[in-house]
Amino acid sequence: MKVLLLISSSLIPIFTYAVQPTTVKYCVDPDWAPYESIVDQKHVGISKVFVDLIAAKSQINFILVPTTSWGQTLKYTQTGQCDLIPLLNASAEREKFLSFSDEYFRAPNAIYAHFNKPIIGSLSGLTNQTVAVVSNYRLHHYLKNNYPNINIVAVKTGLVGLKKIDNKEVDYFVGSFHAANRIIEENNFSDIRIAGITNLEDYFRIGVSKGNEHLLPIFNSAIKQITPEERKGISSYLRSIKVIKSPDYTHLMQAGLVFIIILIVLSIRYFQSTKYARMLAEKNNVLEKLHSELDHKNKQLTDLAMKDPLTGLYNRTHLSTIIDQQIKLISRYQTNVCMLMIDIDDFKLINDNNGHIVGDDILKRISAILCKLARETDIISRWGGEEFVVICPETTLTSALQLAERFQKAMASITIEDIDGITCSIGIAELEKNITAKEWFKRADKAMYQAKSSGKNCIQLVELTEY
Repeated sequence: MKVLLLISSSLIPIFTYAVQPTTVKYCVDPDWAPYESIVDQKHVGISKVFVDLIAAKSQINFILVPTTSWGQTLKYTQTGQCDLIPLLNASAEREKFLSFSDEYFRAPNAIYAHFNKPIIGSLSGLTNQTVAVVSNYRLHHYLKNNYPNINIVAVKTGLVGLKKIDNKEVDYFVGSFHAANRIIEENNFSDIRIAGITNLEDYFRIGVSKGNEHLLPIFNSAIKQITPEERKGISSYLRSIKVIKSPDYTHLMQAGLVFIIILIVLSIRYFQSTKYARMLAEKNNVLEKLHSELDHKNKQLTDLAMKDPLTGLYNRTHLSTIIDQQIKLISRYQTNVCMLMIDIDDFKLINDNNGHIVGDDILKRISAILCKLARETDIISRWGGEEFVVICPETTLTSALQLAERFQKAMASITIEDIDGITCSIGIAELEKNITAKEWFKRADKAMYQAKSSGKNCIQLVELTEY
C-alpha cells in the first residue's frame, strides 16, 4: 500500500499538467529563417511548427514574447520575462540558466566564402583567416574556445555576415546550412559559395529557464509523439522557397504591338525562370548529397588520424595539438585549464591473470565512463596503454578534483569476471602561463606517480606555488 501511495503521489504533477492547460511565455530568435523569425509580431518558421505540434500533444498554451535580437531573447530568458526558448543547442554556457529537453531536430552547419577564396573542407582550414560568425550563437563560442588562431568577427545576424563575404570584408562565414542558403537566395548573393562542411551539427532542443524544469517531462513526452509523417512535412518546409514578384502591368495600356512584344518577353522570361528554378532545385539536391558524402569521408579520415582504434578516444598525436591550443589560449585570455593524468592501478596484473581480451574490454568501459561523466568542453584521450589524459578548459583545481572523484567512483562500479571494481591513480596539474606543453605534462605525470606511491586509488594535485 505504501508503494502504491508513493507511485501515485509521484504521478500527481504530471497528471495535473495533463488535464489542466498550462500557459508559458516563450522567446525566439527574431531573425533566423527558416528555423524561426518574427514577422509582423508573429512567430513563423520550423520552430513554430514544432511549437504547434507540442501544444496540441501536451495541452500547453504558448504565448510569444517578441524580441528584437537573439541577445535580447537570451537576456529575457535569464531575467524571467520568458519561460523558455523552443529551438536551440545545449551548451555548458547555456546550462547555467537553462535546462534542456530531448533533442528533436538536427541540422548541418557550413562554411561560406567568396568565389575567389579556395575550398577548405573543414574548420581546421580556417587557421589565420578572418571569419564572421553570429554573436552569442553556439558556433561563436565553439570557434572562440577551440580555434584560437582564427580571427573572429562577431556579427549581429547571418545576413550581416554574408554581406561581409559578398563585400570581401572577411574571408569566410560559418553558419547554419539552411539559414545561410535561404539568405543567399533571397538576396541574390551570386558570388558566394559553400567552401566546406563543419563536423559540428546543430542538435535542437527546448531550453526552459531554471524553475520550470517540471515542464521537461511533458515536452519530452510530446516530442516522442511526433510522427514520421509530421517530421516529413517539416523537411518539405525546408525545401520550399516562396518567391513573390510584382509584375508591372502599365505597358498593357500601350498600343497593340507593344503589348504583344511585352507579352512575348514576359513569357520567355517566365519559362526561363521556371527552367532555372528547376535546375537550381536539382543542383541543390545533388550538392546536399555531395556535401553529405564529403562530410562522411572527411570524418572517416579525421577519425583515422586523430582517434585511438580501440577506445575511439583522441590519440596521443591529436592531444599534443590540443595542448598547444590551450597554451595559446591562456596566453591571450585569463582562463583556467587543468590536466588530469589517469593510470589504471595494477592493469598489468589484470592482463596477466585474465588475458588481453578482458583488459581491452576494461579499457573500453573506462573510456565510456570518462565520456559519460566529462563535460561538453572537456577533451578526453588515451595517452597509451592504461593511461588516459583529460584536458579541462575553464576549470579550476577544485572543479578538476571533483571531476576526478566522480571518475574514481564510477570506475569502482565496473564488474567483469573475477574482477570486482577498478581503481585508478590520478594526477592533476593546472596550466600556468609561460610554461611549455612538456613541462605541463611532466607536472601532471609526476602528480600521478605521487598518487600511486601514496597507496593507489588516490588523487594528487599540483599547486602552482610548488613551482
